[in-house]
Amino acid sequence: MTPYQPSPYSIFSNIKNIALQFTRCNCGQFYVCFRNNRVIFTIPTVRNALNNGRRAPPTCFILFRNVIQDCVTSINLRIERHDLSKHASNLWKQLKTVDKSLIDEFRRVARLAAQQFYSAEIRIINVNVPVTVKTPNINDEPDFKDLQELLNDLFVEVLPLPIFHN
Repeated sequence: MTPYQPSPYSIFSNIKNIALQFTRCNCGQFYVCFRNNRVIFTIPTVRNALNNGRRAPPTCFILFRNVIQDCVTSINLRIERHDLSKHASNLWKQLKTVDKSLIDEFRRVARLAAQQFYSAEIRIINVNVPVTVKTPNINDEPDFKDLQELLNDLFVEVLPLPIFHN
């Protein structure tokens, strides 16, 4: 039985006369190309996705966009951020039909990174509500009527009315 050989393909994104090519070769390696320059497209790991400090890990598309950005930077191509996002979006949309397994891999990495991040980060919100408590004066006589009302409220159906002796 021969091992699985992924089928090669190339997809293109052309924004403002900058044509980026995303290619998968016969051996399964991915490349991002611009004119005669090409760079290896590396799928990030969960650790890569978590290396952004204390912020939540990026979504699968943002992971993909960040790798595209790294590739474009490696080619020494200067693209404005919104144009780069358009390129990444075009390539992502095409990959959904051409190579669903690559999209699924990015989704898997993003999901695992989110699970790992949120299981490690216990989020406790400390809510401070100001409470004023009237401290009783020791010399004051206990107010039996208030105490009787409190006991009635607490034990309405459980106990009969308590009897206080002076």
